[in-house]
Amino acid sequence: MGGPKLPFCYHAPMQDATGPELGGKGAGGGDRHDLSQAAAAWIGRFRQQNLMPYLDKWRARLRTDPRTGLILKPLRDEDEDDPLSIERLAFHTGTGLRIALRVFMPAAVCLFMASFIVPHPILEQVMRSCSIAGIIGFGTNWIAVQMLFRPREVRPVFGQGLIPSQRDEIIRKVADEVIEKLINEEIIRQELDESRLISRLTEETVQEVRRLVRDPEFVRDTKQVILTYAGRFAQSETFREELTREVEQRVERVAGRSFASWFIGRMGGMWREPLTRIVHNEIDQLPETLDRLVGEIDDALDHIPSFLEERQAPIDVFLTRIVMGLIREIDVRRVVLKQLATVTSEQLEVGFREFADDKLSYITILGGILGTFGGFIIIWPLYSVLAIAALLAILAVIDVILYGVLRRWLPARRRAANGEATDAAPGSNDAIDHSATHGADTAAAEVPKPSVSE
Repeated sequence: MGGPKLPFCYHAPMQDATGPELGGKGAGGGDRHDLSQAAAAWIGRFRQQNLMPYLDKWRARLRTDPRTGLILKPLRDEDEDDPLSIERLAFHTGTGLRIALRVFMPAAVCLFMASFIVPHPILEQVMRSCSIAGIIGFGTNWIAVQMLFRPREVRPVFGQGLIPSQRDEIIRKVADEVIEKLINEEIIRQELDESRLISRLTEETVQEVRRLVRDPEFVRDTKQVILTYAGRFAQSETFREELTREVEQRVERVAGRSFASWFIGRMGGMWREPLTRIVHNEIDQLPETLDRLVGEIDDALDHIPSFLEERQAPIDVFLTRIVMGLIREIDVRRVVLKQLATVTSEQLEVGFREFADDKLSYITILGGILGTFGGFIIIWPLYSVLAIAALLAILAVIDVILYGVLRRWLPARRRAANGEATDAAPGSNDAIDHSATHGADTAAAEVPKPSVSE
């Protein structure tokens, strides 16, 4: 006879000392049975729509950016601040450094061996001096880099690598720097204000809500959800009993406990039946009321975006308070120290190599190149110093010229790229999906960084 149970706690039907059990076949029971049948007939007029499938369906249709996972788009591109240089080109491909690391030492050794069979004395001297100096320069820098990480354990003669031996101090320094200069309440609040993160999130949310409420399918589904649950409430006897009990408690609170006790004692159970009848009649009129109001749902949905826009300032303040409150509840120092304490020397080495291995490789190769030039200085000191000075001056001039050109060219290229992205992005998931695919293809095409240990 009753509808399906609703997801809140019900109590057993209340029974007074003299009257029949509420919800039973006392006074008005037959009428309530007929009204419940009327509610069931009203429910059958439209398609049932449960809340969770409705939420899952429209949550999946929200347009989110794959880089943030939110409606909000990132404020800047990942590669925006990367400088364009010969060094960066080598790091982007990885091929030049990898080949140089593998080839330089064997080539220098071969050059040194070939110097013994060259008949020309000057050429022999040049080959031998340059190869030895290059081997020393390359080898010295390679050993210096290895001494950062090796040996991992303390050795009687060679000691321990710099990073493994200073592990605890590095962890403490990193934790202090992270807490003092990277993650604290003042910096986070400043970043929120400068980036307008909360405001932009609210604005993007309002635009997305506006798009949804203009979708006829969304409006139809929303109406069906409202009508479905209203019909279930109207049909459920347990809900009627719970609502009646709540009304009784409200009467007691408004009238006062002493007056309610006096009134109940005087009236016995006679007041319960009229009150129950009134509540049930109001519930049974709910379908008719909704039939009259269902046409106004469109207007109500249309007013939601403007309602949010008018209250954007207090909404931003509320969201900011939530974010800052969550940050205050987190003991950042304890979390950072706890996580860093689990880092082993091997993991610390891997972490350093992930962001510095290309630079260390560059330093190693540069040592070999400078050592090779040092071989000429050994043979022709004056002329070699003058030639190297002239070469450095030419490189400095080229660097200054290219730096000015690139500073003018790169921002223009980025603005053009951002303009194209802005033209392609509004209103369509295709642009977002394309950017995600392009990002995945770019990531897949990257060549791994060369390792110094190679």
